[in-house]
This record gives sequence, C-alpha cells and structure tokens, in this order.
Amino acid sequence: MTVRRVTTLLASVVVLAGCTQPADGGASTEEPTTAPAVDATAANLPTTSGPFDGEIAVADGVLPPTNSWLAPAVFAPADRPVFTGTLSVRLRADGLGLGFPQPQASAGILMGAHPDHVQLGLPADDYVLERVDELSGTFAYRQDGQTTGRVTVAEGWPYVAYTAAAAHSIELPASTVAAEGGASAEVGGITYRFVTDGALTGTALDLAEGGSLVVFAEPAGASESDRASLLAGAVPLAGTDVAYAVEDGRATTTLTYDTGGAPTVVASLPHQGTTTDGEPLAATVPSVHGDLALATGSEATFSVPAGEPVPALDLGNLDDAERARVSEQLRADVAAVAFDADDSYYAGKQLQRASQLYQLATGLGLTDEAAAVKEQMVGELDKWFDPEGCATRAERCFAYDDTLKGLVGMEPSYGSDEFNDHHFHYGHMLYALGVLAAEDPALAERYRPVADAVAHDIAAPEQTGSFPQRRAFDDWWGHSWASGTAPFGDGNNQESSSEAVNAWAGLALWADASGDAAMAEQARWMLANETATALEYWVAPELPAAFGHSSVGINWQGKRDFATFFDADPSAVVGIQLIPMSPTHAAYLAQEPEAVQAMVEAAVPDGNPAGRPLVDYVIMAQALTDPDRAAAMLERLPAEQVDNGNSMSYLTAFVLGQD
Repeated sequence: MTVRRVTTLLASVVVLAGCTQPADGGASTEEPTTAPAVDATAANLPTTSGPFDGEIAVADGVLPPTNSWLAPAVFAPADRPVFTGTLSVRLRADGLGLGFPQPQASAGILMGAHPDHVQLGLPADDYVLERVDELSGTFAYRQDGQTTGRVTVAEGWPYVAYTAAAAHSIELPASTVAAEGGASAEVGGITYRFVTDGALTGTALDLAEGGSLVVFAEPAGASESDRASLLAGAVPLAGTDVAYAVEDGRATTTLTYDTGGAPTVVASLPHQGTTTDGEPLAATVPSVHGDLALATGSEATFSVPAGEPVPALDLGNLDDAERARVSEQLRADVAAVAFDADDSYYAGKQLQRASQLYQLATGLGLTDEAAAVKEQMVGELDKWFDPEGCATRAERCFAYDDTLKGLVGMEPSYGSDEFNDHHFHYGHMLYALGVLAAEDPALAERYRPVADAVAHDIAAPEQTGSFPQRRAFDDWWGHSWASGTAPFGDGNNQESSSEAVNAWAGLALWADASGDAAMAEQARWMLANETATALEYWVAPELPAAFGHSSVGINWQGKRDFATFFDADPSAVVGIQLIPMSPTHAAYLAQEPEAVQAMVEAAVPDGNPAGRPLVDYVIMAQALTDPDRAAAMLERLPAEQVDNGNSMSYLTAFVLGQD
C-alpha cells in the first residue's frame, strides 16, 4: 500500500555533521553517513536533510518531481493548480477542479489564472502521484488508504482523464445536459464536454469499476469538424514518451502519447511548429504564451536550430592597442581573483568568471596569468568536488538530500536547499570545470565522481534510484523550471533564461571533457531548445500591446511578468536574461538584433549605465547591435558596478571584439 510521505528525516538516517548544525548552534556530535549510491558513476556523498518539512504526495517508489510542472500538486497541501498548457487542474484531497484559462493583459502582467469552473467531487480523502513520465502524470485518489480512482494529466494534451478503481458516482456541474459522448456543461461562458462510458442521471454520473471520464473544453470558434475531432480524441492516456536527436544542424523532438492506438488531439506551443500524424484543427487554444495549435494524432514532431557551446571569446577583431588594454586589465583582474563565496550560486559564478579569465589569458598569450588563475580554480574545485567535503565542513561541498532526492551545494542560497535554481548554480560550476578539463584530462578523472552526480542532479537522462529524469528541464515547454516545490498559484516559473542556457552549455562542456557522449548529445538538445524558447518567450516574444514591454522577466505556466524576484529596475529585468553573457549567449542573441536593441533601450534609455543593476551585461548586449554605443557606455561604467560573475577585462574584450 502506498502512503503520503511526510518529509522528516528518518531515524535510520543520521544527519550530516558538517552540513546541519544543531538548533543551539553548537557542534554536532553525530557521525556522518553516506547516501545510497548516487549513480553508477557517482561517489557516495554524505546525506543531509533540507528545510522542507511539508507533505510530499507521492507513492512509494516515485521520486518527488521537484522543478516540475506537477510540483504544485505534489508539494502543496493548499491545493495549487497545475497547468497542462491547455487546461488547468486544481487537485484536492476529495476531488478536483478544472478550468480553461483565458489570458488577460495589463501593464507588465499577462495573466492566465486557473478558473475553478468544473468541480468534480470524488470518494477520496487524499491523493498521491502514482506514476510520472516525460509529459504526463497519474494521481491515485484514495479513501482510507484504498485507491478509488485515478486522474491522468499531460502537457500538450487538451484533456483530463479519470478512471474509477471502484464503482461510484460523481456529481457534475449544475448546468450539465446530455450530449454526444456523454454530457456537456456551460460554465463561465465555456463549454466543457464529458466523454464517458458511465450512466448519467440528471447531473450524477455513475461509473462502474474501470469506468472512465474524459473532460475537455471546446475552444472558441471551434467548427463542427473540430468538435468531432476533440470528441473522438477523448480517450484514456496510458503515458507518454519523448525521443530526440541532434543532427544536420537541427535538434528534433518527437512526443508520443500512448492511447493504445486510438486517435487523440495534441496541442503545440508557438515555438514548436509541430507536425503530427493527423490533421490540424482550425481552432486554437488561447494561452499567455500565444495561441496553441491543435492537431489530431498521437505523435508530434518538431525541431529547432542546434548550436554549439562556445566557451572562449574570439579575439581576432582586437587591434594591438585593444589587446594591450585588455591585457593590462586582465593582469589586474587575475591578481584580484578571490574565491570568497561559500554558497553554491556565487561560488559557481566566481568559478565561471575565473574560467573566462583563464581563457582570455590563454588567448592573449599570457601564460603566467593563465597558470595562476588555473591553480586557484583547481584549489576551489578540489573543495567543491571532494566526495567527503561535507563530512568535515559546512560549505563548499555537496551532500545528498534523501528527502527531495538530489544534491544540495553547501551553503545553499536562493532556496537551493528546497531545490530552487540548481541548474543555474551547478551550470556555472560545470562550465568552469568543462573548460579546464577539456585541456587537462586528469582533472576530468579527478572530479568525475561528484561532477557526474552534479550533472545527473539537474539532467539525468533516465530516472535512477537517486535522481528524476531531467529534473530541471521540461521536454514539452522546451525550457527549464527554476522553483523546486513551486508554492505558487500560477504554476512553476523561470526567471533567468540565460542562466538556463548557460547550464546546458556547461553540461555539454563537461560531458565533452569527460567523454560522456550520450550526456553530450542530450545537453546539446536541451541547449538548442532552451535557446529557442529563450528567444521566443523571454527576449523576442509576441505580447499584447497592453503588456507595455518588449521582453519578459519571469515566465510562469499561467502568467508572464516584466519583473524579477530581486529588483524592479528595468536594467535588472533585462540583465537577468543576459547573465553571464558567454560567447554562447552572444551567438543566439545576435539572431534577434531588434529585440536585443529594444531590451537595451528599456534598460538604459539615456545611455548612462551608472547606478543600474546588472548593466554590464546590458552593455555587452548593446555591443551585439551597436559596438560604438557599447564602447561609449563602457567608458561611463563605474568599475564597482561590474557584476561579481563578470570582470572588467572580459567585459572590455567582449565589447571591443564585436567591431
């Protein structure tokens, strides 16, 4: 029998002495233990527990889906909705509510909130996530510990399916009338269809054991042919599968919906341009991310341009005077290198900053400076990638969280101990490690055990006993989700699209250096999709005029904001889509020069960078469209405003090198 797991540390697991301090602040006397084998290639890391102490609604054997579109329903006893891309679903212990979000725009906000239109009461007192795969999840509803029914939801599938595990009755909305396939009801101006093999008496639906109910909403303007296709496609869903390939300059994705051979209907996001094995519908589904196309079929394929991670700047455009200027600044920056950040985010940024200095010194022929910064990097990497690091200290190390099932870098920051932003933090580290290990294979062998575990934490190609599959990356959306437990009413979210791109670039560099061809291909597939969606939904999105901005700061499943979590200044909103502005970022941002220029104008309308957060990255973006203006802005930039993940020498080389 499965049970809802309460996330308290089990008595048989000893809290890690170096990573968890006693409440009175004194030294722990506990002996550290090790986690179960993290992966076949990973070291046994010390075990810790994080601050999350709520309930996790998963069945035995199902890993908690942190950073997932399903996270709100799994970690939220407050009944927060999940968004399938078409419908929104609010699961409750005794039922669920369905809705068909309708986007509304206002200044800086595009809202597609969940409407609790259709309430289905179920004979249950709790639920657990019983099954999860690439695009779908099945929740088992239970009463007194016995399963009474199962609800299946899937991304890109415009239905919600319910199967009764025992005979019972469900009350449908008061406006329900008999209709082809079962019944329909108009709620909130939207027609919801109920396709069932049960018996309808008034508004009561009686289901036999094994009986099914599939619900969908009719899009506005649906033709008779559209309605017929949606009705025929309202069939149970057993699961989904995702296949991908990177070849001939394209990253191709194939999504398969297992309906046992029965026809169904799938929805496509604007960036997908999906082709299916069926026919397109005339009607579309409104969403905050644009109208979603609908088509019949159970398999959908799309592709986006592929790209390579680009670790080093091209210094070929620098003249002798510019090389001398950058070299002088580089010497000062190398002399000032310090690894003084204890937490996983800022330490990661410092490591990637140092890798940029290392590559810059190498490119300029400054061998002494390159050797000096490499030596310091290795000293820092020795700490972070020491399997026993957290057994002896409380920072600069990784431990395995046996509650949320993954690695936590100590010290945590920005909620990383609740699994926020892991791909941002660890992407910076993998990037730096990949740069050094590419030229020094001995470092790949030295750091492989922990580095592979770090890579699997954010992007395991398959679910293991320790990690979920591709934790941070959403195969349907084509981008990552940053919130671990997603305690929000608008679904999961991601703020820094550029740091997500950086994560997969860093993962690809590490996979190349360590010789993991399968991980390298997956990383490039993720990089291609994250790049395409960064442009489509953050940098150069199509937005209603009422939104009032040309770019987006935070994309949620059910909302879009011109905002950040840390600073309302437009320079911060723009800058967080640019950081850390590696050559990889320059390559894809250069594809949208008008959008990039609009972002720069929004961030620095008067051309004066002084006092603006993250403005050094905005100057680098300006260099992609107007190098002369960027150079003028650079001259006005106070040195203290250079971000701690950047350096004046790298910034200068980037700007001058765009001529």
